[in-house]
Amino acid sequence: MNTREKNRCVRKSFWLLFVCLTSASASLGQKGLSAGAPNIDIIKLHWEKQVRLPRNFDPSIIPTDGAFSDPASRSSVVTTTTDSKASTSNARNTPTTSDIGFPATPSRLPVLYVYSMKIRNTGSKVIEGIAWDYLFIDPNSNTELGRHQFVSYAKISMDKIVTLQGQLRSSPIRVVRTPESSNNTRPKFIERAVIQCVLYADDTAWRNLRARDGVCEFLKNEKALLKRKRGTGESQ
Repeated sequence: MNTREKNRCVRKSFWLLFVCLTSASASLGQKGLSAGAPNIDIIKLHWEKQVRLPRNFDPSIIPTDGAFSDPASRSSVVTTTTDSKASTSNARNTPTTSDIGFPATPSRLPVLYVYSMKIRNTGSKVIEGIAWDYLFIDPNSNTELGRHQFVSYAKISMDKIVTLQGQLRSSPIRVVRTPESSNNTRPKFIERAVIQCVLYADDTAWRNLRARDGVCEFLKNEKALLKRKRGTGESQ
C-alpha cells in the first residue's frame, strides 16, 4: 500500500469517527424527550372571576367585651311628638349593637381570575407535571388576544381525569370597552389550551415543537424545588 492510499484510509477513519461522535451527542441531547402527541385529551376549559376576602378577615370574631347583647331583647322607648326629631338625631349619632358587633368589610377586595383545564391521560405513562397555556382568540380575525401560562403538578395515571387550575390577577384579555360592549354580558372569544411540555414519572418528557425555550427545564426544576419544600415541611 502506497502513501496516497494510506492517507486516504486515515482520512476515511477520522470521518467515520466524527460521524459516530456527532450521532452520539445528538442522541444524548434528545434523551428524555419523546416525540409524537402528548396523549392528553382536553375535555373542558373554564375561567371565572372571583372576589375574595383577605386572609386575616374573620367575620366570626365579634368584639362584645365579654357579653353579647341581643337587639331583639332591648325594650323600645316611646317618645312624644315634640321630641321625635331630637330622638331621631340622637339615634343616628349613637352607634347600635349591630353597628359595633361585627367587623367592617374591607372597602376594596382582591380580585382573582381562576383558569381551569379538565384533561384525561390517554397514554400509558403516568404524568406528574404539565406546562400549559390558556389562550383567548378573536373569532372574527383569528388573532390571539390573550395568553396565560401555567405550570401544574398532579399524578395522573392512565385514563384518569383531573382538573388543573391556575390563578392570576390578570384578566383574560386587555381591551378597551366600546359603548356597544358596555353591558354585563361576557364577550365571546374562542378559548383554547396549548400543552407546552409534559413531565412523566419516569423522568422523561414530551415537548411541543413550538414550545418556548427552557419550558421543560423549568418544569423539572420546579418539581425538584417542590419536592424539597415538602421534604423540609415548608408551606407551599
